Amino acid sequence: MYSFKSKETVFVIIDLIGLVLSFVVSMGIRFLLLNEIFGNVSPSGTYRNNLALSLGVYFLYSIVRKYISIENLSNREIIDTTQQQTIFVLLISIITRVFPQVFMPSLSLMGVFYVISIAIISGLQILYRCYCVRRLSNSDKNTKLNRYTDTQHVYIIGAKSIGLYGGYETFLMNLLQQHSGNVHIKYHIANKANGQGSMELNKVPGTVSINDIEFNYYGVHCFMVSVPKWAGSAQAIFYDLKALKWVCDHIEKNHIPHPTVYILACRIGPFEGRYARSIRKAGGQLIQNPDGHENWRKKWSLPVRIYWKISERFAVRNADLIVCDSKRIEEYIQEEYDSYHPSTAYIPYGSDVAGATLKDDDPKYVNWLADHNLHDRKFIISVGRFVPENNHVLMIREFMKSDIDMDYAILTTENSALAAEIQQKLNYKSDPRIKFVGTVYDAELLAKIRENAAAYIHGHEVGGTNPSLLESMGKTNVNLLLDVEFNREVAENAALYWTKEAGSLAGLLNSLDSIDSEDYGKRAKQRMRHAYSWKSVADKYEEIFSI
Repeated sequence: MYSFKSKETVFVIIDLIGLVLSFVVSMGIRFLLLNEIFGNVSPSGTYRNNLALSLGVYFLYSIVRKYISIENLSNREIIDTTQQQTIFVLLISIITRVFPQVFMPSLSLMGVFYVISIAIISGLQILYRCYCVRRLSNSDKNTKLNRYTDTQHVYIIGAKSIGLYGGYETFLMNLLQQHSGNVHIKYHIANKANGQGSMELNKVPGTVSINDIEFNYYGVHCFMVSVPKWAGSAQAIFYDLKALKWVCDHIEKNHIPHPTVYILACRIGPFEGRYARSIRKAGGQLIQNPDGHENWRKKWSLPVRIYWKISERFAVRNADLIVCDSKRIEEYIQEEYDSYHPSTAYIPYGSDVAGATLKDDDPKYVNWLADHNLHDRKFIISVGRFVPENNHVLMIREFMKSDIDMDYAILTTENSALAAEIQQKLNYKSDPRIKFVGTVYDAELLAKIRENAAAYIHGHEVGGTNPSLLESMGKTNVNLLLDVEFNREVAENAALYWTKEAGSLAGLLNSLDSIDSEDYGKRAKQRMRHAYSWKSVADKYEEIFSI
Protein backbone atom coordinates (compact mmCIF):
# COMPACT_ATOMS: atom_id res chain seq x y z
CA MET A 1 0.00 0.00 0.00
CA TYR A 2 0.98 3.65 -0.14
CA SER A 3 3.72 4.89 2.18
CA PHE A 4 2.41 8.41 1.56
CA LYS A 5 -1.24 9.39 1.65
CA SER A 6 -2.93 12.76 1.47
CA LYS A 7 -4.56 14.17 4.61
CA GLU A 8 -8.30 14.73 4.71
CA THR A 9 -7.87 17.85 6.82
CA VAL A 10 -5.95 19.49 4.00
CA PHE A 11 -9.12 19.32 1.90
CA VAL A 12 -10.97 21.41 4.47
CA ILE A 13 -8.12 23.92 4.71
CA ILE A 14 -7.96 24.21 0.91
CA ASP A 15 -11.71 24.71 0.69
CA LEU A 16 -11.74 27.31 3.46
CA ILE A 17 -8.91 29.25 1.81
CA GLY A 18 -10.72 29.00 -1.50
CA LEU A 19 -13.96 30.23 0.04
CA VAL A 20 -12.25 33.20 1.70
CA LEU A 21 -10.60 34.17 -1.59
CA SER A 22 -13.79 33.75 -3.60
CA PHE A 23 -15.77 35.68 -0.99
CA VAL A 24 -13.26 38.55 -1.05
CA VAL A 25 -13.19 38.61 -4.86
CA SER A 26 -16.98 38.46 -5.25
CA MET A 27 -17.55 41.12 -2.58
CA GLY A 28 -14.84 43.23 -4.19
CA ILE A 29 -16.59 42.97 -7.56
CA ARG A 30 -19.88 44.04 -5.96
CA PHE A 31 -18.21 46.93 -4.10
CA LEU A 32 -16.55 48.21 -7.31
CA LEU A 33 -19.83 48.04 -9.22
CA LEU A 34 -21.67 49.95 -6.49
CA ASN A 35 -18.97 52.63 -6.48
CA GLU A 36 -19.23 52.88 -10.26
CA ILE A 37 -23.00 53.35 -10.08
CA PHE A 38 -23.57 55.33 -6.86
CA GLY A 39 -20.25 56.98 -6.25
CA ASN A 40 -18.29 56.65 -3.00
CA VAL A 41 -19.85 53.68 -1.16
CA SER A 42 -18.31 52.27 2.02
CA PRO A 43 -18.26 48.51 2.66
CA SER A 44 -21.00 47.43 5.00
CA GLY A 45 -20.26 45.74 8.29
CA THR A 46 -22.57 42.96 7.23
CA TYR A 47 -19.84 41.72 4.86
CA ARG A 48 -17.87 40.50 7.87
CA ASN A 49 -20.98 38.77 9.19
CA ASN A 50 -21.53 37.20 5.78
CA LEU A 51 -18.00 35.83 5.69
CA ALA A 52 -18.23 34.46 9.23
CA LEU A 53 -21.55 32.82 8.50
CA SER A 54 -20.21 31.32 5.22
CA LEU A 55 -17.19 29.79 6.91
CA GLY A 56 -19.29 28.49 9.80
CA VAL A 57 -21.79 26.76 7.54
CA TYR A 58 -19.01 25.32 5.39
CA PHE A 59 -17.19 23.97 8.45
CA LEU A 60 -20.33 22.14 9.57
CA TYR A 61 -20.80 20.79 6.06
CA SER A 62 -17.18 19.62 5.83
CA ILE A 63 -17.62 17.47 8.96
CA VAL A 64 -20.15 15.21 7.24
CA ARG A 65 -18.38 15.14 3.89
CA LYS A 66 -16.30 12.06 3.04
CA TYR A 67 -13.01 12.16 1.19
CA ILE A 68 -10.77 9.67 -0.54
CA SER A 69 -7.07 10.00 -1.25
CA ILE A 70 -6.66 12.85 -3.68
CA GLU A 71 -3.74 11.07 -5.38
CA ASN A 72 -6.27 8.47 -6.58
CA LEU A 73 -8.42 11.15 -8.24
CA SER A 74 -7.91 12.50 -11.73
CA ASN A 75 -8.04 16.22 -12.42
CA ARG A 76 -11.34 15.60 -14.23
CA GLU A 77 -12.79 13.98 -11.12
CA ILE A 78 -11.69 16.89 -8.96
CA ILE A 79 -13.41 19.34 -11.26
CA ASP A 80 -16.48 17.09 -11.31
CA THR A 81 -16.81 17.36 -7.50
CA THR A 82 -18.38 20.81 -7.80
CA GLN A 83 -21.42 19.41 -6.06
CA GLN A 84 -19.76 20.27 -2.74
CA GLN A 85 -19.74 23.98 -3.63
CA THR A 86 -23.27 23.66 -5.02
CA ILE A 87 -24.56 22.19 -1.77
CA PHE A 88 -22.75 24.88 0.18
CA VAL A 89 -24.28 27.71 -1.86
CA LEU A 90 -27.71 26.13 -1.50
CA LEU A 91 -27.26 26.07 2.28
CA ILE A 92 -26.29 29.74 2.25
CA SER A 93 -29.31 30.51 0.07
CA ILE A 94 -31.64 28.77 2.54
CA ILE A 95 -30.15 30.66 5.48
CA THR A 96 -30.55 33.89 3.51
CA ARG A 97 -34.28 33.22 3.31
CA VAL A 98 -34.56 32.35 7.00
CA PHE A 99 -32.40 35.19 8.33
CA PRO A 100 -32.68 38.03 5.76
CA GLN A 101 -31.64 40.64 8.30
CA VAL A 102 -28.27 38.93 8.82
CA PHE A 103 -27.35 37.96 5.29
CA MET A 104 -28.64 40.03 2.38
CA PRO A 105 -26.67 39.32 -0.81
CA SER A 106 -28.25 39.65 -4.24
CA LEU A 107 -28.83 36.64 -6.49
CA SER A 108 -26.21 37.96 -8.89
CA LEU A 109 -23.68 38.10 -6.04
CA MET A 110 -24.47 34.50 -5.11
CA GLY A 111 -23.95 33.44 -8.74
CA VAL A 112 -20.60 35.23 -8.95
CA PHE A 113 -19.55 33.75 -5.60
CA TYR A 114 -20.51 30.25 -6.77
CA VAL A 115 -18.57 30.44 -10.05
CA ILE A 116 -15.47 31.95 -8.45
CA SER A 117 -15.46 29.41 -5.60
CA ILE A 118 -15.63 26.51 -8.07
CA ALA A 119 -12.70 27.91 -10.06
CA ILE A 120 -10.50 28.72 -7.07
CA ILE A 121 -11.22 25.59 -5.01
CA SER A 122 -10.87 23.23 -7.99
CA GLY A 123 -7.61 24.90 -8.94
CA LEU A 124 -6.19 24.61 -5.43
CA GLN A 125 -7.25 20.97 -5.17
CA ILE A 126 -5.56 20.15 -8.48
CA LEU A 127 -2.35 21.79 -7.27
CA TYR A 128 -2.55 19.75 -4.05
CA ARG A 129 -3.12 16.57 -6.05
CA CYS A 130 0.01 17.29 -8.13
CA TYR A 131 1.96 17.72 -4.92
CA CYS A 132 0.62 14.45 -3.48
CA VAL A 133 1.33 12.49 -6.65
CA ARG A 134 4.88 13.82 -6.68
CA ARG A 135 5.37 12.91 -3.01
CA LEU A 136 3.99 9.46 -3.68
CA SER A 137 6.32 9.00 -6.62
CA ASN A 138 9.41 10.11 -4.70
CA SER A 139 8.74 8.35 -1.39
CA ASP A 140 7.28 5.11 -2.64
CA LYS A 141 9.16 4.17 -5.81
CA ASN A 142 10.24 0.80 -4.48
CA THR A 143 6.69 -0.11 -3.46
CA LYS A 144 5.32 0.82 -6.86
CA LEU A 145 8.01 -1.17 -8.65
CA ASN A 146 7.39 -4.18 -6.46
CA ARG A 147 3.73 -4.19 -7.43
CA TYR A 148 4.65 -5.59 -10.82
CA THR A 149 6.22 -8.60 -9.17
CA ASP A 150 3.39 -9.10 -6.68
CA THR A 151 0.09 -10.79 -7.49
CA GLN A 152 -2.29 -8.50 -9.33
CA HIS A 153 -5.91 -9.34 -8.52
CA VAL A 154 -8.21 -8.80 -11.50
CA TYR A 155 -11.99 -9.01 -11.13
CA ILE A 156 -14.03 -9.37 -14.33
CA ILE A 157 -17.78 -8.68 -14.34
CA GLY A 158 -20.25 -8.83 -17.21
CA ALA A 159 -19.75 -12.15 -18.99
CA LYS A 160 -22.67 -14.44 -18.25
CA SER A 161 -20.70 -17.63 -17.70
CA ILE A 162 -17.61 -19.51 -18.73
CA GLY A 163 -18.20 -21.64 -21.81
CA LEU A 164 -21.28 -19.78 -23.06
CA TYR A 165 -21.53 -18.42 -26.60
CA GLY A 166 -21.19 -14.70 -26.80
CA GLY A 167 -18.58 -12.02 -27.42
CA TYR A 168 -17.53 -11.45 -23.84
CA GLU A 169 -17.60 -15.14 -23.00
CA THR A 170 -15.35 -16.03 -25.94
CA PHE A 171 -12.97 -13.21 -25.04
CA LEU A 172 -12.86 -14.38 -21.45
CA MET A 173 -12.03 -17.98 -22.32
CA ASN A 174 -9.17 -16.95 -24.58
CA LEU A 175 -7.78 -14.39 -22.13
CA LEU A 176 -7.72 -16.99 -19.35
CA GLN A 177 -6.05 -19.48 -21.67
CA GLN A 178 -3.33 -17.00 -22.65
CA HIS A 179 -2.67 -16.11 -18.99
CA SER A 180 -2.95 -19.66 -17.66
CA GLY A 181 0.75 -19.74 -16.73
CA ASN A 182 0.96 -16.14 -15.56
CA VAL A 183 1.77 -16.22 -11.83
CA HIS A 184 1.48 -12.43 -11.50
CA ILE A 185 -2.27 -12.22 -12.25
CA LYS A 186 -5.03 -13.76 -10.13
CA TYR A 187 -8.40 -13.70 -11.86
CA HIS A 188 -11.80 -13.60 -10.15
CA ILE A 189 -14.64 -14.15 -12.62
CA ALA A 190 -18.37 -13.53 -12.10
CA ASN A 191 -20.82 -16.14 -13.45
CA LYS A 192 -24.59 -16.12 -13.62
CA ALA A 193 -26.10 -18.73 -11.27
CA ASN A 194 -29.64 -18.86 -12.68
CA GLY A 195 -31.78 -17.64 -15.55
CA GLN A 196 -30.95 -17.48 -19.25
CA GLY A 197 -27.25 -17.94 -19.95
CA SER A 198 -26.50 -19.26 -16.47
CA MET A 199 -23.40 -21.29 -15.62
CA GLU A 200 -23.73 -25.06 -16.01
CA LEU A 201 -20.81 -26.56 -14.12
CA ASN A 202 -21.44 -30.10 -15.34
CA LYS A 203 -21.10 -29.01 -18.98
CA VAL A 204 -17.78 -27.19 -18.72
CA PRO A 205 -14.67 -29.35 -18.23
CA GLY A 206 -12.17 -28.18 -15.62
CA THR A 207 -14.58 -26.76 -13.05
CA VAL A 208 -14.17 -27.79 -9.40
CA SER A 209 -16.73 -26.62 -6.85
CA ILE A 210 -15.46 -24.83 -3.71
CA ASN A 211 -18.80 -24.07 -2.05
CA ASP A 212 -22.33 -23.14 -3.05
CA ILE A 213 -21.29 -19.99 -4.89
CA GLU A 214 -17.58 -20.40 -5.68
CA PHE A 215 -15.63 -22.76 -7.93
CA ASN A 216 -12.23 -23.11 -9.56
CA TYR A 217 -11.73 -23.28 -13.32
CA TYR A 218 -8.18 -24.44 -14.08
CA GLY A 219 -6.89 -22.35 -11.19
CA VAL A 220 -9.12 -19.33 -11.86
CA HIS A 221 -11.33 -18.26 -8.95
CA CYS A 222 -14.96 -17.98 -10.05
CA PHE A 223 -18.12 -17.02 -8.18
CA MET A 224 -21.82 -17.41 -8.94
CA VAL A 225 -24.37 -14.60 -8.74
CA SER A 226 -28.11 -15.28 -8.46
CA VAL A 227 -30.62 -12.93 -10.06
CA PRO A 228 -34.34 -12.46 -9.31
CA LYS A 229 -36.50 -14.34 -11.81
CA TRP A 230 -39.14 -11.61 -11.82
CA ALA A 231 -36.66 -9.03 -13.14
CA GLY A 232 -37.12 -10.05 -16.78
CA SER A 233 -34.83 -8.12 -19.12
CA ALA A 234 -33.46 -6.21 -16.12
CA GLN A 235 -31.77 -9.39 -14.85
CA ALA A 236 -28.54 -8.22 -16.46
CA ILE A 237 -28.57 -5.08 -14.30
CA PHE A 238 -29.16 -7.06 -11.11
CA TYR A 239 -26.46 -9.52 -12.16
CA ASP A 240 -23.78 -6.90 -12.75
CA LEU A 241 -24.72 -4.86 -9.68
CA LYS A 242 -24.71 -7.86 -7.33
CA ALA A 243 -21.44 -9.04 -8.85
CA LEU A 244 -19.84 -5.62 -8.32
CA LYS A 245 -21.00 -5.55 -4.71
CA TRP A 246 -19.59 -9.06 -4.18
CA VAL A 247 -16.28 -7.93 -5.67
CA CYS A 248 -16.00 -4.84 -3.46
CA ASP A 249 -16.89 -6.91 -0.36
CA HIS A 250 -14.27 -9.48 -1.34
CA ILE A 251 -11.63 -6.78 -1.80
CA GLU A 252 -12.41 -5.24 1.59
CA LYS A 253 -12.73 -8.52 3.48
CA ASN A 254 -9.50 -9.95 2.11
CA HIS A 255 -7.58 -6.66 2.14
CA ILE A 256 -6.75 -6.97 -1.56
CA PRO A 257 -4.20 -4.28 -2.49
CA HIS A 258 -4.44 -2.24 -5.73
CA PRO A 259 -7.19 -4.40 -7.35
CA THR A 260 -8.28 -4.03 -10.95
CA VAL A 261 -12.02 -4.32 -11.62
CA TYR A 262 -12.99 -4.77 -15.27
CA ILE A 263 -16.67 -4.32 -16.12
CA LEU A 264 -17.83 -5.63 -19.48
CA ALA A 265 -20.68 -3.53 -20.94
CA CYS A 266 -22.30 -0.39 -19.51
CA ARG A 267 -25.39 -1.78 -17.82
CA ILE A 268 -24.96 -0.31 -14.32
CA GLY A 269 -23.38 3.08 -14.95
CA PRO A 270 -25.76 5.09 -12.68
CA PHE A 271 -25.00 2.79 -9.73
CA GLU A 272 -21.22 2.47 -10.05
CA GLY A 273 -20.17 5.69 -8.32
CA ARG A 274 -19.84 4.53 -4.71
CA TYR A 275 -18.25 1.24 -5.77
CA ALA A 276 -15.74 3.12 -7.93
CA ARG A 277 -14.78 5.21 -4.91
CA SER A 278 -14.40 2.06 -2.81
CA ILE A 279 -12.12 0.51 -5.44
CA ARG A 280 -9.96 3.62 -5.63
CA LYS A 281 -9.80 3.79 -1.85
CA ALA A 282 -8.11 0.38 -1.97
CA GLY A 283 -5.60 1.82 -4.43
CA GLY A 284 -7.32 0.11 -7.36
CA GLN A 285 -8.72 1.07 -10.73
CA LEU A 286 -12.03 0.63 -12.52
CA ILE A 287 -11.84 -0.28 -16.20
CA GLN A 288 -14.92 -0.28 -18.40
CA ASN A 289 -15.62 -1.96 -21.74
CA PRO A 290 -18.55 -0.20 -23.46
CA ASP A 291 -19.07 -3.05 -25.95
CA GLY A 292 -20.96 -1.63 -28.93
CA HIS A 293 -24.11 0.40 -29.28
CA GLU A 294 -26.25 -1.42 -26.73
CA ASN A 295 -29.07 1.07 -27.23
CA TRP A 296 -29.32 -0.07 -30.86
CA ARG A 297 -30.30 -3.63 -30.02
CA LYS A 298 -33.68 -4.60 -31.39
CA LYS A 299 -34.63 -6.68 -28.37
CA TRP A 300 -34.88 -3.57 -26.16
CA SER A 301 -37.92 -1.32 -25.92
CA LEU A 302 -37.52 2.45 -26.28
CA PRO A 303 -37.41 3.15 -22.48
CA VAL A 304 -34.73 0.46 -22.06
CA ARG A 305 -32.69 1.91 -24.92
CA ILE A 306 -32.85 5.33 -23.29
CA TYR A 307 -31.64 3.78 -20.05
CA TRP A 308 -28.67 2.12 -21.84
CA LYS A 309 -27.64 5.47 -23.24
CA ILE A 310 -27.80 7.15 -19.83
CA SER A 311 -25.99 4.21 -18.26
CA GLU A 312 -23.23 4.43 -20.86
CA ARG A 313 -22.70 8.10 -20.01
CA PHE A 314 -22.33 7.37 -16.29
CA ALA A 315 -20.06 4.39 -16.94
CA VAL A 316 -17.69 6.51 -19.02
CA ARG A 317 -17.67 9.15 -16.32
CA ASN A 318 -16.98 6.65 -13.51
CA ALA A 319 -14.20 4.71 -15.21
CA ASP A 320 -10.48 5.26 -14.91
CA LEU A 321 -9.99 3.72 -18.33
CA ILE A 322 -12.29 2.79 -21.23
CA VAL A 323 -11.17 -0.24 -23.24
CA CYS A 324 -12.65 -0.34 -26.74
CA ASP A 325 -12.41 -3.46 -28.88
CA SER A 326 -13.16 -1.48 -32.04
CA LYS A 327 -11.54 1.66 -33.42
CA ARG A 328 -15.01 2.91 -34.41
CA ILE A 329 -16.22 2.53 -30.83
CA GLU A 330 -13.16 4.36 -29.49
CA GLU A 331 -13.82 7.25 -31.89
CA TYR A 332 -17.46 7.30 -30.77
CA ILE A 333 -16.54 7.41 -27.05
CA GLN A 334 -14.04 10.23 -27.57
CA GLU A 335 -16.47 12.30 -29.63
CA GLU A 336 -19.69 11.60 -27.71
CA TYR A 337 -18.19 12.16 -24.25
CA ASP A 338 -15.56 14.75 -25.07
CA SER A 339 -16.59 16.85 -22.06
CA TYR A 340 -15.40 14.06 -19.71
CA HIS A 341 -12.01 13.79 -21.44
CA PRO A 342 -12.16 9.99 -21.20
CA SER A 343 -8.99 7.94 -21.09
CA THR A 344 -9.35 5.21 -23.73
CA ALA A 345 -7.37 2.28 -25.05
CA TYR A 346 -7.97 0.24 -28.19
CA ILE A 347 -7.56 -3.48 -27.50
CA PRO A 348 -9.34 -5.78 -29.94
CA TYR A 349 -10.28 -9.38 -29.40
CA GLY A 350 -7.99 -12.04 -30.81
CA SER A 351 -8.05 -14.96 -33.19
CA ASP A 352 -6.25 -18.29 -33.35
CA VAL A 353 -5.14 -19.24 -36.88
CA ALA A 354 -3.55 -22.56 -35.96
CA GLY A 355 -5.12 -25.64 -37.51
CA ALA A 356 -7.60 -27.71 -35.51
CA THR A 357 -6.01 -30.38 -33.32
CA LEU A 358 -8.65 -33.00 -34.18
CA LYS A 359 -8.24 -35.13 -37.31
CA ASP A 360 -11.02 -35.56 -39.84
CA ASP A 361 -11.65 -39.08 -38.58
CA ASP A 362 -11.59 -38.22 -34.88
CA PRO A 363 -14.60 -39.82 -33.11
CA LYS A 364 -15.60 -36.49 -31.57
CA TYR A 365 -16.04 -34.88 -34.97
CA VAL A 366 -17.40 -37.95 -36.77
CA ASN A 367 -20.01 -38.55 -34.06
CA TRP A 368 -21.05 -34.90 -34.07
CA LEU A 369 -21.67 -35.08 -37.82
CA ALA A 370 -23.64 -38.29 -37.44
CA ASP A 371 -25.74 -36.93 -34.56
CA HIS A 372 -26.95 -34.06 -36.75
CA ASN A 373 -27.04 -35.89 -40.10
CA LEU A 374 -24.31 -33.70 -41.57
CA HIS A 375 -21.56 -34.56 -44.05
CA ASP A 376 -17.92 -33.49 -43.87
CA ARG A 377 -17.24 -30.20 -45.71
CA LYS A 378 -20.79 -30.16 -47.04
CA PHE A 379 -22.29 -27.78 -44.51
CA ILE A 380 -22.39 -24.06 -43.83
CA ILE A 381 -22.44 -22.70 -40.27
CA SER A 382 -23.31 -19.67 -38.22
CA VAL A 383 -22.25 -19.32 -34.58
CA GLY A 384 -23.70 -16.85 -32.10
CA ARG A 385 -26.36 -16.14 -29.53
CA PHE A 386 -29.95 -16.60 -30.62
CA VAL A 387 -30.97 -12.93 -30.38
CA PRO A 388 -32.72 -10.62 -32.90
CA GLU A 389 -29.72 -8.40 -33.70
CA ASN A 390 -27.79 -11.43 -34.99
CA ASN A 391 -30.35 -11.66 -37.82
CA HIS A 392 -31.11 -15.38 -37.73
CA VAL A 393 -34.50 -14.75 -39.38
CA LEU A 394 -32.89 -12.99 -42.33
CA MET A 395 -30.12 -15.58 -42.73
CA ILE A 396 -32.56 -18.51 -42.64
CA ARG A 397 -34.92 -16.81 -45.10
CA GLU A 398 -32.06 -16.18 -47.54
CA PHE A 399 -30.73 -19.72 -47.18
CA MET A 400 -34.18 -21.10 -47.94
CA LYS A 401 -34.23 -18.98 -51.11
CA SER A 402 -30.90 -20.39 -52.29
CA ASP A 403 -30.53 -23.62 -54.22
CA ILE A 404 -27.20 -24.61 -52.65
CA ASP A 405 -26.77 -28.34 -52.12
CA MET A 406 -25.47 -28.09 -48.55
CA ASP A 407 -26.85 -28.09 -45.03
CA TYR A 408 -27.06 -25.02 -42.82
CA ALA A 409 -25.90 -25.89 -39.27
CA ILE A 410 -26.90 -23.17 -36.81
CA LEU A 411 -24.80 -23.35 -33.63
CA THR A 412 -26.58 -21.22 -31.07
CA THR A 413 -28.02 -20.98 -27.59
CA GLU A 414 -31.54 -22.10 -26.83
CA ASN A 415 -34.32 -19.57 -27.31
CA SER A 416 -37.61 -21.41 -27.76
CA ALA A 417 -39.64 -18.21 -28.13
CA LEU A 418 -37.52 -16.89 -30.99
CA ALA A 419 -37.41 -20.34 -32.61
CA ALA A 420 -41.20 -20.52 -32.54
CA GLU A 421 -41.41 -17.04 -34.05
CA ILE A 422 -39.06 -18.02 -36.89
CA GLN A 423 -41.03 -21.20 -37.53
CA GLN A 424 -44.24 -19.19 -37.71
CA LYS A 425 -42.73 -16.65 -40.10
CA LEU A 426 -40.70 -18.95 -42.33
CA ASN A 427 -41.76 -22.55 -41.67
CA TYR A 428 -38.05 -23.40 -41.76
CA LYS A 429 -38.73 -26.98 -40.65
CA SER A 430 -40.04 -27.65 -44.14
CA ASP A 431 -36.46 -27.23 -45.45
CA PRO A 432 -34.42 -30.30 -44.38
CA ARG A 433 -31.16 -28.43 -45.02
CA ILE A 434 -31.70 -26.13 -42.03
CA LYS A 435 -30.62 -27.65 -38.74
CA PHE A 436 -30.39 -26.13 -35.27
CA VAL A 437 -27.56 -28.15 -33.73
CA GLY A 438 -27.37 -26.52 -30.30
CA THR A 439 -24.13 -25.49 -28.65
CA VAL A 440 -20.61 -26.96 -28.68
CA TYR A 441 -18.62 -26.28 -25.52
CA ASP A 442 -15.65 -28.40 -26.57
CA ALA A 443 -13.14 -25.89 -28.01
CA GLU A 444 -11.27 -28.52 -30.03
CA LEU A 445 -14.45 -29.83 -31.62
CA LEU A 446 -15.71 -26.32 -32.39
CA ALA A 447 -12.40 -25.48 -34.06
CA LYS A 448 -12.71 -28.59 -36.25
CA ILE A 449 -16.30 -27.71 -37.20
CA ARG A 450 -15.21 -24.21 -38.21
CA GLU A 451 -12.24 -25.52 -40.17
CA ASN A 452 -14.27 -28.01 -42.21
CA ALA A 453 -17.30 -25.78 -42.83
CA ALA A 454 -17.74 -24.77 -46.46
CA ALA A 455 -18.58 -21.22 -45.33
CA TYR A 456 -19.52 -19.16 -42.30
CA ILE A 457 -22.45 -16.72 -42.30
CA HIS A 458 -22.15 -13.77 -39.92
CA GLY A 459 -25.23 -11.62 -39.30
CA HIS A 460 -24.12 -9.61 -36.26
CA GLU A 461 -24.80 -5.90 -36.77
CA VAL A 462 -24.52 -4.32 -33.30
CA GLY A 463 -21.35 -3.87 -31.32
CA GLY A 464 -17.68 -3.65 -31.97
CA THR A 465 -15.35 -6.49 -32.86
CA ASN A 466 -17.15 -9.82 -32.52
CA PRO A 467 -15.03 -12.76 -31.27
CA SER A 468 -17.13 -15.28 -33.18
CA LEU A 469 -16.17 -13.52 -36.40
CA LEU A 470 -12.49 -13.49 -35.46
CA GLU A 471 -12.57 -17.20 -34.66
CA SER A 472 -14.17 -17.94 -38.00
CA MET A 473 -11.67 -15.77 -39.89
CA GLY A 474 -8.90 -17.81 -38.29
CA LYS A 475 -10.43 -21.18 -39.20
CA THR A 476 -13.01 -20.98 -42.01
CA ASN A 477 -11.89 -20.09 -45.53
CA VAL A 478 -15.02 -18.41 -46.83
CA ASN A 479 -16.75 -15.87 -44.59
CA LEU A 480 -20.00 -14.21 -45.65
CA LEU A 481 -20.53 -11.08 -43.53
CA LEU A 482 -23.35 -8.62 -43.10
CA ASP A 483 -22.04 -5.35 -44.54
CA VAL A 484 -21.73 -3.06 -41.50
CA GLU A 485 -18.77 -0.90 -40.46
CA PHE A 486 -17.70 -3.15 -37.58
CA ASN A 487 -17.43 -6.23 -39.79
CA ARG A 488 -15.63 -4.25 -42.52
CA GLU A 489 -13.12 -3.00 -39.96
CA VAL A 490 -12.26 -6.58 -38.99
CA ALA A 491 -12.20 -8.43 -42.31
CA GLU A 492 -11.37 -5.73 -44.87
CA ASN A 493 -10.89 -7.55 -48.22
CA ALA A 494 -10.58 -11.02 -46.71
CA ALA A 495 -14.33 -11.78 -46.73
CA LEU A 496 -17.44 -11.42 -48.86
CA TYR A 497 -20.27 -9.07 -47.87
CA TRP A 498 -24.05 -9.16 -48.13
CA THR A 499 -26.77 -6.66 -47.32
CA LYS A 500 -30.31 -6.90 -46.00
CA GLU A 501 -31.72 -6.54 -49.48
CA ALA A 502 -33.73 -9.54 -50.64
CA GLY A 503 -31.57 -12.01 -52.56
CA SER A 504 -28.21 -10.54 -51.49
CA LEU A 505 -27.12 -13.41 -49.25
CA ALA A 506 -28.90 -16.01 -51.37
CA GLY A 507 -26.88 -14.83 -54.38
CA LEU A 508 -23.61 -15.26 -52.51
CA LEU A 509 -24.60 -18.76 -51.41
CA ASN A 510 -25.46 -19.74 -54.97
CA SER A 511 -22.06 -18.51 -56.19
CA LEU A 512 -19.94 -20.41 -53.63
CA ASP A 513 -18.72 -22.93 -56.23
CA SER A 514 -17.10 -20.13 -58.23
CA ILE A 515 -15.28 -18.60 -55.24
CA ASP A 516 -11.58 -19.35 -54.71
CA SER A 517 -11.93 -20.54 -51.13
CA GLU A 518 -8.20 -21.18 -50.67
CA ASP A 519 -7.36 -17.61 -51.63
CA TYR A 520 -9.93 -16.15 -49.24
CA GLY A 521 -8.68 -18.50 -46.50
CA LYS A 522 -5.10 -17.22 -46.90
CA ARG A 523 -6.30 -13.61 -46.83
CA ALA A 524 -8.38 -14.18 -43.69
CA LYS A 525 -5.56 -15.85 -41.77
CA GLN A 526 -3.08 -13.18 -42.81
CA ARG A 527 -5.48 -10.49 -41.61
CA MET A 528 -5.84 -12.24 -38.24
CA ARG A 529 -2.08 -12.70 -37.80
CA HIS A 530 -1.46 -9.06 -38.61
CA ALA A 531 -4.12 -7.39 -36.43
CA TYR A 532 -5.74 -9.89 -34.07
CA SER A 533 -3.16 -12.06 -32.35
CA TRP A 534 -4.43 -13.39 -29.01
CA LYS A 535 -0.95 -13.15 -27.54
CA SER A 536 -0.66 -9.45 -28.33
CA VAL A 537 -4.17 -8.90 -26.95
CA ALA A 538 -3.30 -10.71 -23.70
CA ASP A 539 -0.05 -8.74 -23.39
CA LYS A 540 -1.92 -5.45 -23.72
CA TYR A 541 -4.39 -6.51 -21.05
CA GLU A 542 -1.60 -7.51 -18.71
CA GLU A 543 -0.14 -4.04 -19.15
CA ILE A 544 -3.35 -2.16 -18.31
CA PHE A 545 -4.29 -4.54 -15.47
CA SER A 546 -1.01 -3.90 -13.64
CA ILE A 547 -1.08 -0.76 -11.49
